[in-house]
Amino acid sequence: MLDNRDDPISDAINDLFERLPDTAGQSSMHQLPKIPLSGLGSPLNAPTDQSADDVETAGQTKSGRVFKGRLTQLIETQDGPVWIQGNVVMCGCPDCEAPISVRLWLMIADCWNCQTAIELGYEQRRAVEQLARQIEQPGPITPAPTPRVNYPLPVTDDYAHIQSPELETQQDYSRARLVDILRKSMNTLPAWLVSMLVHLALLLILALILLPNSDIMNSITISTAVNPEDIEGGVRFNYLEDDPLEYDSPLPPKWREIQSELREVRIRADQDARELLIDPDPVTPLPPLEKVKENATSRTGPAYAISSRDPRLRNEIVRREGGTTLTEAAVSRGLKWLASVQNQDGSWSLAKYWNYDDPRNRGDCAATSLALLPFLGAGQTHEHGRYKQTVTRGLKWLIEHQKENGDLRYGIQSEAGMYAHGQASIVLVEALSMTGDERFREPAQKAIDFIQNAQHKHGGWRYRPGQPGDTSVVGWQLMALQSARGSNTGLQVDDSTLKLSDYFLDMVGRSYTSGRYRRVPSGALYRYLPTDGTPRATMTAEAMLCRMYLGWRRDDLRMMYAVNWLLKNALPDEDEMNLYYYYYATQVMHHYGGKAWTTWNKHLRDLLVVKQERGGKYPGSWNPKEYRWGRQGGRIYVTALAVCTLEVYYRHLPIFKQLELD
Repeated sequence: MLDNRDDPISDAINDLFERLPDTAGQSSMHQLPKIPLSGLGSPLNAPTDQSADDVETAGQTKSGRVFKGRLTQLIETQDGPVWIQGNVVMCGCPDCEAPISVRLWLMIADCWNCQTAIELGYEQRRAVEQLARQIEQPGPITPAPTPRVNYPLPVTDDYAHIQSPELETQQDYSRARLVDILRKSMNTLPAWLVSMLVHLALLLILALILLPNSDIMNSITISTAVNPEDIEGGVRFNYLEDDPLEYDSPLPPKWREIQSELREVRIRADQDARELLIDPDPVTPLPPLEKVKENATSRTGPAYAISSRDPRLRNEIVRREGGTTLTEAAVSRGLKWLASVQNQDGSWSLAKYWNYDDPRNRGDCAATSLALLPFLGAGQTHEHGRYKQTVTRGLKWLIEHQKENGDLRYGIQSEAGMYAHGQASIVLVEALSMTGDERFREPAQKAIDFIQNAQHKHGGWRYRPGQPGDTSVVGWQLMALQSARGSNTGLQVDDSTLKLSDYFLDMVGRSYTSGRYRRVPSGALYRYLPTDGTPRATMTAEAMLCRMYLGWRRDDLRMMYAVNWLLKNALPDEDEMNLYYYYYATQVMHHYGGKAWTTWNKHLRDLLVVKQERGGKYPGSWNPKEYRWGRQGGRIYVTALAVCTLEVYYRHLPIFKQLELD
């Protein structure tokens, strides 16, 4: 036992344990006798004439227990006594009155005798804080306690109230205790958990700093209900498309010049594009808009293919199909130039277009039909449009120079004769279809009959009637026949003619037996002549457009192969431009639609707009020297094909999809 005869605290502790029987061999701690807390009575502090270092205890064995260390101090509180045995702080159990050790960082204790878990009272906690400062190193932490049950400790008048100079109130004590618990808890946590908590706190702080104040954020309520009346409290925002860009600092002079030039280009383009929508003095009114929209959006088939040319639908169709204000401006400027070089008799001349002022300047059917095609494609007829007088004179000239058998090759002695006839036939058929003017019925039917009579027995057409065909000439004749068959005008087209032409396309599109094209599906890639050995991109595009009008479906594997092959091998390129190829391939891609059309349109649209001449001697035209076959065809040839290509957005309705309009 403790050998400190003059130490009243040690005597009290020894006396307490002497009254505890030996627990060795007993089956349960609950069988131990209970010791009253009154046995712990002792002076509040150790005698002042004996220092803590003098209170040494020799190892003694009492009731099967070994007590080592030193007894330094005992404090009695209203909640019960607290004392130090060695380097362990102890108190009494309120149930069995046995001495138990206190876990300092939690301020709780577990009774070894009755298994009761208690929480120290306020006075006891203050006493423990005072005693803990006497210990150089904290005592060992006992195993985790059983579920804690808080028992109220008896409060008697026998214990003196201990005042602490550091902690004067319950609130001060609780705050200090909380800080201490947090500090010790952080010391025992693993490093990764501490790091996570710190970063989480930083993220929360940043979120509070960066998130905008919801009180100052503007909100917009959008309703799907359409109401022409203004709702009270609503705000109108008027945005001007031409508002200048604003910068925090002034732009450099060069940038200001560029911005000014871009604004002028846009203004001029918008003005030029609007010219095609204006007709101050129409000969006849346009058909009802609702009827036109119904034909364009809900009717299918070739009979309604040109209903999209109505100027009232132009802007929306251009926007939806991938055109821009700049493409429409280019069309308008191209038509203006073509109108400016029309001969006085209403014709156009391929060879001497610059001599249009001379009354003796001789026109030809090829130039006249090529020039009229883009006017009709833009919705300009002899009854409506800014250029109705130009169109009227051109149509009159064509009819006057048509032979009795329907031949429209006037003025053409070269290989371009059947090309010119096919193009002129398309012009007459479209004039009849767009206006319903019966004056064009007979000339149009004669032109179609001439094509059918000129067909070779194997289904083709070439430079002269009855000659074995080539794919290039066949394309123009089939487009004329298709226009007549689908015009809803009652023009007669023999089905056998179309079947023979389909047979000719089979011959020029047959499979290849050797070389790199031997695995190409039959009917996917096309030659110029049936005897040629390799396919050509231009002939493939022209033949595929014919196949579309002859009834091939979009999911036909041969068509899919051809479209992908053209995109891979013959995308528009500034280094080698071919407007004849662009004219046909653009129509194929537009009808096919999807990503193929998006890709093609992106490559070609701006290229044609940029290449148009804006100044000099021929503003609005395209330079024939920059294009393949341009020198042979001339400026009217390349300009007419370029304008027709830029009109693709509305010149014909897409074959494989339904047009949607607001």
